[in-house]
Amino acid sequence: MTKTNTRRLVESGILIAMGFILSFIKIQIFPATSISLLSMLPIIILAYKYGTSWGLLCGFVHGLLQMVEGGIDTPPTEDIWSYLLVILLDYVLAFSLLGLAGLVRNVSKNPSVAISFCGAVGITSRFVCSFLSGVIIWGVYAPEGQSPWIYSLVVNGTKFGVEGIFTIVIAAILLAIPVMQKHTRPIYHGKSILNGSSV
Repeated sequence: MTKTNTRRLVESGILIAMGFILSFIKIQIFPATSISLLSMLPIIILAYKYGTSWGLLCGFVHGLLQMVEGGIDTPPTEDIWSYLLVILLDYVLAFSLLGLAGLVRNVSKNPSVAISFCGAVGITSRFVCSFLSGVIIWGVYAPEGQSPWIYSLVVNGTKFGVEGIFTIVIAAILLAIPVMQKHTRPIYHGKSILNGSSV
């Protein structure tokens, strides 16, 4: 195993662990909905540094940890298909898609701008999963007379709006710091590129 691969595994393990720990810091915004501050940021950073494929893998691992730690939320209709949809839309696919942040890591040479776009793409991708889950599974909890689509949009829109903005702002601030730029600069084919030149 090369030095680069070893470093990638170690960094990924540390950041996934950080995301897992941060997921315990929750702020309640609705009776059954809370936000966890910055728990998505470590996966977004990994996708920014190592690319989409690695980001998807790390997001998948993070999702499995969330599922094992907190258990699977019991769906209103307790059948095998509902449980499978919860596992897919609320855990496995939702957290994996944070890795799509890596798709736009080349959008700017400015690290703060690039990570902001990465965060927006990753968080929006996870939001889509949660939104669909809210419509298909949890929409039965919508207030009487309210469409499940509106209910899911309000609940998940608020959750990911607040958490997403906070995550993106902190990510942009972190990557404005030179030492953070040095340690998070994107890796392409085993080489780190900064301002268009190999280092």
